[in-house]
Amino acid sequence: MDDATGSTVPRRQLGRYLRDLRTQAGMSVRAAARDLEWSETKLWRIENGRTSMRSLDVEQMCRMYGAPAELTTSLMALAKQTKARGWWLSYEDVINVGFDIYLGLEEVATRLSWYETDLIPGLLQTPGYASTMIRAGHPELDEVEITRRVEFRVARQSVLTRTVGAPTLQVVLGETICNVRLAAPRSWLTS
Repeated sequence: MDDATGSTVPRRQLGRYLRDLRTQAGMSVRAAARDLEWSETKLWRIENGRTSMRSLDVEQMCRMYGAPAELTTSLMALAKQTKARGWWLSYEDVINVGFDIYLGLEEVATRLSWYETDLIPGLLQTPGYASTMIRAGHPELDEVEITRRVEFRVARQSVLTRTVGAPTLQVVLGETICNVRLAAPRSWLTS
């Protein structure tokens, strides 16, 4: 899970800004990589948010692309965020490959919406419901693995209750599952 180290959203944002600056400067990937003494692959990984960045490298790129000082300072600060480790890394043993990208986006979402006819979304599952669903879907798992997966699912729910920047939640559930006990307070639910 190499790509799970670092925050997905800041890496992608930084990569997009740097790609735009390179394009505005009229430089090809090949020319920029040559001038930076990097491989084209490294530059591609940076511009596509696949790797974290050092602020000194960002400063060098911005200087080469002719970026204004204020933007350079902002992008250097953003580079420091690309090294942040996601809370979910302590659960990497139970996270499917690629799900870390979803988690990074979920962390910064301002609005979450679901439509489910048969299952309660993971963010709203109680530990008992999550355990039952995991057992049903993966009968080969032992109790330790099931417990880890339930802990991870419950830990994800903190995105809904954080005091600053909690997303707006909109969920439409099928009538048959509306009577199942949800982790979300009933006051969140409307008919």
